[in-house]
Amino acid sequence: MGTHEVTAPELEALAASWSQDTPVPRPRETERLTLVLESLRALSLVRRQVRAFLTASLDPTASGAEDVVERAILVIDELTSNALRHGSPPSRLSICDETHRWLVIVSDSATDRPPTPAVDRPAGAGGYGLYVISDLSTAHGVHYAVDHKLVWAALTKNPN
Repeated sequence: MGTHEVTAPELEALAASWSQDTPVPRPRETERLTLVLESLRALSLVRRQVRAFLTASLDPTASGAEDVVERAILVIDELTSNALRHGSPPSRLSICDETHRWLVIVSDSATDRPPTPAVDRPAGAGGYGLYVISDLSTAHGVHYAVDHKLVWAALTKNPN
């Protein structure tokens, strides 16, 4: 999570950021990729499709483009695997391609199971994916509808 050791108050603030209902930003452009999430085993195919979509939206000669895609893939992997592990079907991934960012939205129907960051969990026990998402995105949140929840992250296309 960045270049410094995260303090307890910073961890508390990150955990709190997942506990409030935050509406999904309205996408500014309409180019999007939408995929149904079927199983953890099928995520490798999802990853390939996502990589192709993200790469096609960047200038291939731009410095740092590969790193930007890798960071986005990490966030998308965390969001999609969380939906499949902790959510309820149907689960869906949508990526909106905007001029300076990607808006990633993952939905599932487990409205009774909010994203819950690990707190006081031993190192190596897992459960820190929401902190990774918080660290690598410019904004993130969860929004609840009547029959589904939307967990979202905004990812910059800027390599810096």
